[in-house]
Amino acid sequence: HEKALQIRLATLGEQHIDTGTTYSNMGSIYNSKGEYNKALQLYERALRIFMEMFGEPHPFTATAYSNIGNTYNNKGEYDK
Repeated sequence: HEKALQIRLATLGEQHIDTGTTYSNMGSIYNSKGEYNKALQLYERALRIFMEMFGEPHPFTATAYSNIGNTYNNKGEYDK
């Protein structure tokens, strides 16, 4: 996924749906590995992209929020 991200950034730029999706996919990998802080960083980057592109009332934005919430749940930080 790192290589995919490099290609997407070079060809599409930071503010593109595919770049945001790549960040989200990478976050899922780190989440599965138990590397929650890295996962959160990637999910938050995806969220920023989706918020700028679509705003809050959009399925991509909702998924990003859900991913962040699930990661905090996995960390045992239920108040976040």
